[in-house]
Amino acid sequence: MQCLTNSEIDNWLRQGSIPKDPYNSELSPKHYLQFHAPKDHRRIDAFLREYYKRIVPEADTLIDFTDWSLYQESEMIAISSIRARYGEERRLVDASGHALQSGQKELGISLFSLSMSFAWQAYLYSTQDHSTLYNWDGEILDFWSDSLEAFAKMQTLLTEFDLIETNTKK
Repeated sequence: MQCLTNSEIDNWLRQGSIPKDPYNSELSPKHYLQFHAPKDHRRIDAFLREYYKRIVPEADTLIDFTDWSLYQESEMIAISSIRARYGEERRLVDASGHALQSGQKELGISLFSLSMSFAWQAYLYSTQDHSTLYNWDGEILDFWSDSLEAFAKMQTLLTEFDLIETNTKK
């Protein structure tokens, strides 16, 4: 894992032709779903494990925490401890991105599931099919992909985890 600053995040995304804000980009992936997130940590963890396994199995990923304004010190201890394990000493506000190689799926599951459990906001970007998963405070997830196959796999995941699409469409 390598932590990235805002400009480094922009470079990572630019190299992969991945839009930073899929809501407002001409480069937004073609396929989109919005759905209610799993509610407990075990279901979140299981869902994300299947996401990494089925949707982005061989991809490098980038997790960018975009809002943690109401965090508790205990939450920051968990994130800071993970970052320190990989030699990162900067504060989250100074380097909010977490670039992960394809072999670091468990770390990605851990980081993104914590963002959901803590009701933070975060993007999980992938080099595979420009797939992006966005966490809205642990309540709603948005998914974009250029792959119809990945979109179908995500619809299957929603069914398997009893997750319900919202009425909001892009």
